[in-house]
Amino acid sequence: MRNSSASSSTRSATSEPGPSLSNELYLGALRWDLLVPFPHQDDDDRRTGDDAVADFTRFLCEKVDPTEVDASRDLPEDVIEELRTRGCLRLTADPQDGGRGLSAFNAFRLIEAAASWSMPVANMMGIGNGFGAGAYLNMLDDGALRETIRAHVAAGNFSGRADTEPAGAGNRRQTTTATPVDGGSAYLLNGEKVFIGNGAVADLLDVTATVVDDEGAVHGASFFVDATTPGLDVVERQDFMGMNGAPIANLKLTDVKVPGSRMLGGTELDRLAREMKEFIYLARTLSVVPPSLAIARLCLQWSRRFTSRRTIDGRELGSFPEVQRIIALCVADTYAIESLVRWTMLGRGADRLHEHAALKNVASETCWRILERTMGLLGGEGYETAASKARRGAEPLPVERFHRDARGLRISGGVDYLVDFLAGQIRLTDCYYDGHYRRTAAGDGGDATQRVVRALTGPCAEHARYVTEQAARLAATCRELTGRHQERTELFERQHTVLTLNRVANELLTMGAVLARAATEADDGSSGARELAQVYCASARRRLAGLWTELDEGCAGDYADVTADWLGGLRYEALLGDTLTTVPRAGHGSRGDRGDAG
Repeated sequence: MRNSSASSSTRSATSEPGPSLSNELYLGALRWDLLVPFPHQDDDDRRTGDDAVADFTRFLCEKVDPTEVDASRDLPEDVIEELRTRGCLRLTADPQDGGRGLSAFNAFRLIEAAASWSMPVANMMGIGNGFGAGAYLNMLDDGALRETIRAHVAAGNFSGRADTEPAGAGNRRQTTTATPVDGGSAYLLNGEKVFIGNGAVADLLDVTATVVDDEGAVHGASFFVDATTPGLDVVERQDFMGMNGAPIANLKLTDVKVPGSRMLGGTELDRLAREMKEFIYLARTLSVVPPSLAIARLCLQWSRRFTSRRTIDGRELGSFPEVQRIIALCVADTYAIESLVRWTMLGRGADRLHEHAALKNVASETCWRILERTMGLLGGEGYETAASKARRGAEPLPVERFHRDARGLRISGGVDYLVDFLAGQIRLTDCYYDGHYRRTAAGDGGDATQRVVRALTGPCAEHARYVTEQAARLAATCRELTGRHQERTELFERQHTVLTLNRVANELLTMGAVLARAATEADDGSSGARELAQVYCASARRRLAGLWTELDEGCAGDYADVTADWLGGLRYEALLGDTLTTVPRAGHGSRGDRGDAG
């Protein structure tokens, strides 16, 4: 099997998975020994990344007009072509396979730089490097399929993963079917796909489908399909409230014939189960988290620029206590995203697979908190478009554009509450019901805990003790729930309980990363780390207090009754009042046409 260390950030290519910080949390321990000393990018890799980001930033500023792309909903063809020639969608692929050979963290940095300027460019890069065909090169054995993918990567071709269907992303089986023909040497694909990143420009698509063989057995598989294959049609580019210009498309497959050698399924897919999880989780990280962090950083700069030029009755805006609270929370939240990113992408000696799963929600939801605070701080100037501000001579901060873009980050890669629910199911299954996860000795865990407490001192040391206590509380709650519900399906029917457990774990995980980083930076003499950790952890503790109350609200029956009455039209119609509920015509004009609302 081929593996590239440049693209692996979930575990070593040659070792078995190590201890899992997330699993240990569910079992009652925050493993400080896995968190300290806190990781950092090594000097050589950082210099490589610095050069790549500097060169890429020049390209963005010279060739991409983000305001025009947003207004026209189109990325110019020359920009797309230069992304191809620069290898921007094969950043981590091995150079011998036609890639640039960058580390996953440097790929993250380039995507983040793109997101800070033009979200559609970042979306293309996140999809191409995360969900693109090149990611499969590290897991496939030499053979026809690997050679097909390698040829596409070497040619600089765009690719994407065609998975989501009109029926929704939560179904166990794909409605797209793959029917064996020619004695099983080929398959006919039929179905429809929606919300496919890079779907409008991809040269190669990884299409998921349900295979029904001659014996009636059903299994899932991926088929690598050339975009020029007869029967594969781009129905249309899809437009959203944000991400204007991203080549996201609706695809239709009608008797698309694919050689059997282009299929990844059956026992081969079973053999690669772990690698496929790594692929999906890292892909979600690269497509969602760099934009989330970029927007958070932009909000800090926008807040500073706005606040520095505003006064109220002669008093500087930044001198008001509530404004100070807003800004401090935003700075601390950004520090928290960055901390969890660094540990997840750069950590050593641990299996970080499940931290990738947590990172998607932590980053996108924290980004949304920051953006909402920033919008409130800027008021009407935040809500106003950049073009409108420019026309009246105000600084055209693009807050409104990024606000539209950011909402999609909580949906992309899985709607946030479903991601929490599925992650909670997996952790409860691995740690309690099936017991697949085996705890490992904590090594110098006790010494690590004391090092963190000594380095932090004061309120932050108390926060460290609090996180340790809350991890024990989480495990006790999990033991009680799994003991009371011997059948997992019974507990998993309590969806809000399961997803809330995962949200508790995510808060504790992020607090641990923040405190471990602050302890390391305090030891290094970095100023301000303790203050940021104190602000973040105080806020996280308030959120945790609310989450614990959500575990069993006692309202499940009421929720079911109200929902049944509303969906069945039995009650509550008066709540619609005088609202016009007829859906207006949307129009079917050319791209950029806002449609006829008459």
